[in-house]
Amino acid sequence: MKHPVRRAAFLPLALLLAAPAGPSLAQAPAQAPAAPPRPATTWEAVDQPLNALLDGGYRIVAMTGPGFTLEKGGKYLLCEVRTPGGMRGSATATSECHRLN
Repeated sequence: MKHPVRRAAFLPLALLLAAPAGPSLAQAPAQAPAAPPRPATTWEAVDQPLNALLDGGYRIVAMTGPGFTLEKGGKYLLCEVRTPGGMRGSATATSECHRLN
């Protein structure tokens, strides 16, 4: 008859020998590499409203929602127009423009 104590004593040794060598499979997943830093972009406030810039020779070259891209002589501005009314209850339209180069 075989002794159950001897078989139980060898079980931990057998599990240890069967364990894979090298890094544990339970390691945390590898993290994605960090994105490269974004270069700084010119963002200089322009103290003129959109209509004055258009009267001064800028032209609209693109439009996205309430935003307009203006160009004059290779210089670009980005303007946002806020229409009257809405949640603010303003009676006038306003604009905010920034120089990109």
